[in-house]
Amino acid sequence: MENFEIIEVDGVFVIVAHLICPTYLEAKEFKEIINLKIGLGQTKLVVDLSLCEHIDSTFIGAIIKSFKEVTSYGGDLRIVKPVDSKVDIFILTNTLSILNLYETREDAIKSFENDSLPES
Repeated sequence: MENFEIIEVDGVFVIVAHLICPTYLEAKEFKEIINLKIGLGQTKLVVDLSLCEHIDSTFIGAIIKSFKEVTSYGGDLRIVKPVDSKVDIFILTNTLSILNLYETREDAIKSFENDSLPES
């Protein structure tokens, strides 16, 4: 899974997208990673999109579906904003209303400290 790197920090699993423009091709791989994490009971997830310059709508759909799945298991999925804080696709698809967006990976990880989510 060379397009994605998984890092564990204090029980939070960070999925780093090593992609300039994730599309429908990478959405399937992303969903497989999410399903694997859920299957292992690892439901404190951060998706780091900070290396991305653009995200297509199919990949956004995969993020939303993953968010719904993770939260149905009592977890949460948080997003590190794409490079240059390009949240236009998030605004256009109205995902800001359900997703928690963060400027940095550290902020996203730290946001779990005050939550009462079960340990992964």
